[in-house]
Amino acid sequence: MGLLFLTWGIFLLGLCAPAGAAVYHVAQRHPQASDQNLGTAERPWKTISHAAQVLQPGDTVIVHGGVYREHVRPARGGKPEAPITYQAAPGEEVIITGADLVTEWQRVPGEKPIWAHRPWPYKFPVHGAPPPVGRCEQVIVDGQLLRPVLTREEMSPGTFCADTEVQVLYLWLADGSDPRQHTVEASVRNRCFGFQWKQPGVDYLVVRGFVMRYGANMAQRGLLYCVGNHWLIENNVIEWANGNGLSFRGEGHVLRGNICRYNGQMGLGGGGRDILLENLQLLYNNQKGFPAGWEAGGMKITHSRRGKVIGLYAIGNRGPGLWFDIDVRDFEVSRCYVRDNFNSGIFVEISGGFHLHDNLCVGNGGANWADAGICLAESNDCLVEHNLCLGNKTGIGLREQGPRTFRGFEGQEVTYWVRNVTLRRNICAFNRDFQFGLWSDNVFFGPHPSPQVGNQGTPLNPAEQHYLLEENLYFAAEGQGLILWGVPWRKKHETFAALADFTQAHGQEAHSLVADPRLMDWKGGDYRLRPDSPALVRGMGLQEPPVGLREIVGRE
Repeated sequence: MGLLFLTWGIFLLGLCAPAGAAVYHVAQRHPQASDQNLGTAERPWKTISHAAQVLQPGDTVIVHGGVYREHVRPARGGKPEAPITYQAAPGEEVIITGADLVTEWQRVPGEKPIWAHRPWPYKFPVHGAPPPVGRCEQVIVDGQLLRPVLTREEMSPGTFCADTEVQVLYLWLADGSDPRQHTVEASVRNRCFGFQWKQPGVDYLVVRGFVMRYGANMAQRGLLYCVGNHWLIENNVIEWANGNGLSFRGEGHVLRGNICRYNGQMGLGGGGRDILLENLQLLYNNQKGFPAGWEAGGMKITHSRRGKVIGLYAIGNRGPGLWFDIDVRDFEVSRCYVRDNFNSGIFVEISGGFHLHDNLCVGNGGANWADAGICLAESNDCLVEHNLCLGNKTGIGLREQGPRTFRGFEGQEVTYWVRNVTLRRNICAFNRDFQFGLWSDNVFFGPHPSPQVGNQGTPLNPAEQHYLLEENLYFAAEGQGLILWGVPWRKKHETFAALADFTQAHGQEAHSLVADPRLMDWKGGDYRLRPDSPALVRGMGLQEPPVGLREIVGRE
């Protein structure tokens, strides 16, 4: 990892504008603004898109307050010592939106207060789910998204219908009022900043301080789409995209301090090499209800090598909080706060080489059978230590449906199952089903009850997969299970209410403990250990608090 951080260090040093680099201004509200100007503070440009055609390596454009209805496509990238910087003016709100104002409306004859806008020439692909979820259209009235329906006959108050056959946009406001008395916007662009899928992209860009919202983007395609290498995406807000908020592919990217919230499919997603994700907030994503088993929720990283994920907040997402899927290797995930996500809080699937430590996972899971605060699924070579898992479906889980074979990071075929996994010095308490669960839906534990599955599959004996569980603290409240070994629908599964029985049966958890961790008030959001906590003297639980939560997770 040393080369990785040296590369990032050189890049960040390059953020200081080199000698001779130009600083330009875009200010649409300025009375002298014009793209025919020289881009000075006194005579600024009017559009960011114009700046994107002019900027050279080392240049910076300062964008001043306003609503910019553009798709910004950088014409070129910077260099390691001279990145190109797009910077929102400090203290000013700069909004880049994929939506335009729609002002011309005609009342449709009939009793229903339906209004029509003609022509509506926009037609977008359907992807990720059947219509209407998989469609891309958005209509926003006074800052609130309306619900899409597929036909005019289906319309009800608070809905819209984009009839692409006759090229008409229909609208029925919640209160039945005249849309001409409101601010009506509709998404007509599928990006705010960046490139289309499969475009080559550019390198060494800085994008900082913008609000990007609304866009008719497909699932898996970000409203801010970082394509190329060595981008710094910092302190932006990406919200209310139809599909993904922020997407990236390439190497050496740094995503820091961004907020991805209320997006239709997912907060962010992507893959590549040498990635740093730091201090991000992924809040209440998958507003449209894309299938979480496919791709939805807070974040999904796929097909990647080497990365650090530090201090992410993933809260209230309809899907997993932090998801790493299909040949993602050599990642460290630490000091994250993952709460109230519909599926697993931290989900590592068909991947390996992970070090998960000092993460706080609270109230996650319930939508799927193997959901957990931290779930390793068909993944290998992982160390899970010093995490605090409270009130999840399962505290920490290992899911086994392997071996599973996929096309890997470099196109080669890879096969994964759960092996070489160490769990130590974690606290798992008050989790609803089990504090630890080996959710092994594998023929080793007997035939599947479904005749279509039966005895199919490769038996994987947990005793041969090199698991090490040691020095953990578990605590189950009344009605909650302690340990599961195998899935309940296979006859050879076991459950254990006493840790000693589990140790005797499987040789694990010899130095672990069942005891109340003595938390201050975890249901009230105070996760500190009391001075008399048995975890303190054994060094169990969080050693470093999640970023920004020292006051409620630090030790007394």
